[in-house]
Amino acid sequence: MLSSLDAYAPSKPSFWAILLVDVQPRHVITAIVLLAVASVLSRVVSVGFKRARERHLQRGTLLPETATQLALTRRLLHIAIWVTSISAVLSQFQALRVISTGLLASAGLSGLIVGFAARSTLGNAIAGLTISITQPIRIGDDVELRGERGIVEDIHFTYTVLRLLVDGRRLIIPNDALASEVVKNATMGGVTRIARAEVLVPPGGSPDTVRSALLAVANGFEHLDRAATAPEVYYVRIDERGTLLRLVATCDDQPAADRLVQKALARASQVVFRRAL
Repeated sequence: MLSSLDAYAPSKPSFWAILLVDVQPRHVITAIVLLAVASVLSRVVSVGFKRARERHLQRGTLLPETATQLALTRRLLHIAIWVTSISAVLSQFQALRVISTGLLASAGLSGLIVGFAARSTLGNAIAGLTISITQPIRIGDDVELRGERGIVEDIHFTYTVLRLLVDGRRLIIPNDALASEVVKNATMGGVTRIARAEVLVPPGGSPDTVRSALLAVANGFEHLDRAATAPEVYYVRIDERGTLLRLVATCDDQPAADRLVQKALARASQVVFRRAL
């Protein structure tokens, strides 16, 4: 039974009451400004990296390792911006700082529980970071995994997107699988010797005819690396502008790759414009 003194003892204020007392208008304004600045910085980073990628495309210097490094750096900057801004927002409120201090006391057990539950996600994230830095595969590489062959479209922190050459479907692969399994990379070791030529076949044209012409030029090229993967022509995009084809072939050296690109484009232009006339 409670004593008379306990009955009249003041009740302990709730967390929300403490938080409302602690909140000041300047705290709210500062939090809004910080989040707005983070949003603007995130947008600036995205636009900057997009323009950098476009400049590399225009110059023809967008190598697979460059595209991979740009994608990784952009994501790391986004994470750093938002983690920093959210931490600064939470630090504006004394009540939240007290709660965070209290949570640290039980961080040992909580950390074990969370770490055990998220071990797969954390493993994928660490593997994604490792892949982006060491680059056993890169964006644009022709790879084969578990009997599936495709082009690496993007490398995220937890998974990698592979566009299958057979039907164009996307295969989502956890990064820890890429880090622990044997992956056949047909592009690695000969990036500077890879000839890549893209041809846009306008509506009404014959993509199959252009594809056959490109393969004929590539297979008949005297400086083709016969020990590498055979030349391929991929369907990259089909829309109202036409069908975009991409020839990929491995040559003996970089000058030979450049000459093959010129020959392929010249032959494709003959086929496309002859049919157009």
